[in-house]
Amino acid sequence: MRELGGALWRQRWLVLLVMVLVGSAVAVGVVVAPKTYTARAEVAAAAAGGATGDDLDSLRGTLAENANSTDVVEEVRSQLEVERSVDELRRAIDARWVEGTVLIEVEVDDRDPQVAADIANLVTAALPLNDPSEGAFRFSPSDPALPPVTFSSPNLLLAMGVGGLLALVLAASAALVRDRRTYTVSSAATVEDVLDLPVLAHIQPPREPGLLAMYAGTPDADVFRRLRVSMEVEASGDPAGMVVVTGVTDGDLNAWLAANLAISLAGVGRRTLLVDARMGAGAKRPTQLEPSTAGLYEVLRGAPLSSALNPGPVEGLEVLSSGRWGAESHARLLETSFAGAARSMREDFDVVVVISNSITQSDDAAIMGSQGAVLLAVTEGELRPHELTKVHYRLVASGSRLLGAVLVGRSKDKWAA
Repeated sequence: MRELGGALWRQRWLVLLVMVLVGSAVAVGVVVAPKTYTARAEVAAAAAGGATGDDLDSLRGTLAENANSTDVVEEVRSQLEVERSVDELRRAIDARWVEGTVLIEVEVDDRDPQVAADIANLVTAALPLNDPSEGAFRFSPSDPALPPVTFSSPNLLLAMGVGGLLALVLAASAALVRDRRTYTVSSAATVEDVLDLPVLAHIQPPREPGLLAMYAGTPDADVFRRLRVSMEVEASGDPAGMVVVTGVTDGDLNAWLAANLAISLAGVGRRTLLVDARMGAGAKRPTQLEPSTAGLYEVLRGAPLSSALNPGPVEGLEVLSSGRWGAESHARLLETSFAGAARSMREDFDVVVVISNSITQSDDAAIMGSQGAVLLAVTEGELRPHELTKVHYRLVASGSRLLGAVLVGRSKDKWAA
């Protein structure tokens, strides 16, 4: 219900348009539809004497049934100024005895209000001439029919009710469909609502992203200081020795975010290890400019962790590259060997920050996240809520602990792979 309410509000102009269109269509339909008018007349059939009350009531019922009999219809048709067939008149005329009274009520439906009233009055005049009681009644007009002011069919209240209900259903359906196709996650409140997790930071990246956290005291570095503090507060009850940073879009957003977070952690005296775990499809191949030492791939295949470490750009930070992967499936190595490697990393360092492939590319983040906690980077306007929900479910189903999310502002071509 909350999701429906949000969709209706966001798509309120579409909802209004649909309701106006449906209301107009219903109004036009009522205007152009064939109209039927109902006229009513009453005739009193009082006792003339000589018969009991029960007998007279039965006779009044019989008299009402005779209202559309052949004799009465022929009598009415002969005096009617417009042409109506016998079948039309028989279908149009209906009469009943008003229980507890001496009245017989005649109802007539016709497309012309004046004709409906004329037929009703002619029927009440013809009934005494076709009295089955043979003089048991004394007839007198009670309430002559007048031309009805409004039509009885189509039913205006019913048309309004059905039209209103139809308008609501169509407007809600249109709002949900359009909202599902166009509404994207673009605010911290939406991320928290979808993931039921705190947004630890809302970062607007500069024009040229780099290792901004190195420049302590600058506004850019302060952003990552606040992220670090928020992360530590969130994990204060259950400290996370390993944080896997992953994104929900392809590119280098998670690498930029993880590198600056690691620098910020090292800047406050934490022995920090930054691990580049981007391997497999979609990841960049190592080049000749990469360190010649072993990397994560080699560590997973049995190489000592100490032989694969490289000094980072700040004191207290060491870096473990992805290595020269490809000979063996990295996904299988992560499943079988990452848990042991993670224990070694946590023993040697206070905090391990892992750069993972995008969660939409592979399940690497989910596998590694089970050994620590996951920090999810979400770019404004890239995902719709239900897509972000699927990402959340994938991580939770793998047993990963989600520490929180970071909402990153959009920047054209900034995260191109």
